[in-house]
Amino acid sequence: MPLDAVNRWIYGRIVYPGVVRAIGEGTLFRRLESLESFQWWPADRLEELQKGRLSDLLNFAADRTEHYKAILSAQPHIEPADAFAVLRSLPLLSKTEVQTRTAQLSAIPAPGRVTHKTTGGSTGQAVTIPKDRSALAFERAAMWLGYGWAGIHFGDRCARFWGSQFAGRRRLLGRAGDFAMNRLRFSAFAFDDADLERYWKRCVSFQPAYLYGYVSMLEAFASFVDRSGYDGRAIGARAVITTSEVLAPPQRALLERVFGARVFVEYGCGEVGPIAYECDQGSLHMMSADLVVEFLDDNGNAVSTGVGGQIVLTDLNSRAMPLIRYRIGDNGIPGPACTCGRGFPVLSKIWGRAYDVVQGVDGRRYHGEFFMYVFEDLRKAGHDIRQFQVVQDRADHLTIRIVSDPKTADTIAPIIRDHLTGKLPGVKVTVERCDVIERAASGKTQVVRNLLLAAQRGSTS
Repeated sequence: MPLDAVNRWIYGRIVYPGVVRAIGEGTLFRRLESLESFQWWPADRLEELQKGRLSDLLNFAADRTEHYKAILSAQPHIEPADAFAVLRSLPLLSKTEVQTRTAQLSAIPAPGRVTHKTTGGSTGQAVTIPKDRSALAFERAAMWLGYGWAGIHFGDRCARFWGSQFAGRRRLLGRAGDFAMNRLRFSAFAFDDADLERYWKRCVSFQPAYLYGYVSMLEAFASFVDRSGYDGRAIGARAVITTSEVLAPPQRALLERVFGARVFVEYGCGEVGPIAYECDQGSLHMMSADLVVEFLDDNGNAVSTGVGGQIVLTDLNSRAMPLIRYRIGDNGIPGPACTCGRGFPVLSKIWGRAYDVVQGVDGRRYHGEFFMYVFEDLRKAGHDIRQFQVVQDRADHLTIRIVSDPKTADTIAPIIRDHLTGKLPGVKVTVERCDVIERAASGKTQVVRNLLLAAQRGSTS
């Protein structure tokens, strides 16, 4: 048996299962078997499954949490047939409430062994929530189901481009997780070409089956490999899985061209876990066996298929802190059924955080993907722009920050100003060259930082 196959067998059959069972999440494996069956159920049968799980969650929350006991005090035992109607009658849950009302939202007594997850996300709004081990195991099962669609399974080597745990217990836990998952971790917090060169050499030696990480970090790595004249296929990756940031078509094309591997999108939320994964037909399927996903307009009404709305989640797994009608700050469009045959509903488009847009003086909004195409055209024209960020600090002003050499910056600045001024009437544009685009505390990069909308959200959330 080849050494790679031996390594994969040891990690997939012994190391990973052993670690998972040792931390109390052994139900992962039974749950994965169930999900592999559920994915092929028709939509109406999946809806019945959701109703039953939702009624269980609502009854649990009404019985065990102070917050929902008060809200549902007038409700008798909630039957599956009534679960969706009761859900729609409940108020939306904000991140601020989760931050400030942890005690009222948490189950008493706690449902067995509980750990705490701290997530920040692109909003920088740190949230710490308790999660029971069963919920964490179910999250991992959904993850492996989605990875399976990309041809990735237990024991496959991974190169992870992610935030690094800084020190102490978190660093140790991060290293233990990397060992169990058979993966290398490369820091997304700060790096230069010397770091990327080191990452390249380690990947070539390690031969990961897949690359995983933030879109911006994978894009930076692919750009480095490309401009260095290396053959990205030498890494040996079968797939690239992107997460945490919206993947634009130019970024997908770059990754697939450089690494010679299919790109698959993972969409999730730190507080809830996996939300959707891309199948081989290119559709993002929502994990409806684990979640109820609502798409709501500005008045709180459900939108139709093909119409955009804010994404609101109900986590059917979590009991330590039931997250019911949780506003995660993203927007998306529900899509039609996929030709792959899976009954899981489709998320046809995500356009990121609620304030990852530029708002013109005339009220029109321009998503980050608009700027992606602008800068992709400039790169195709031969301009060496390695990274960019759009910052809106006033209604009539943008600062475009670019990472490039000084000569390119001097040449490209008037071109950027003229191009964007023509497309955003009444908006002045300043171009600044910098050595690095600062990342959020999570390690993610925002293509657009709208300081005006972020401030409004902070004052009203």
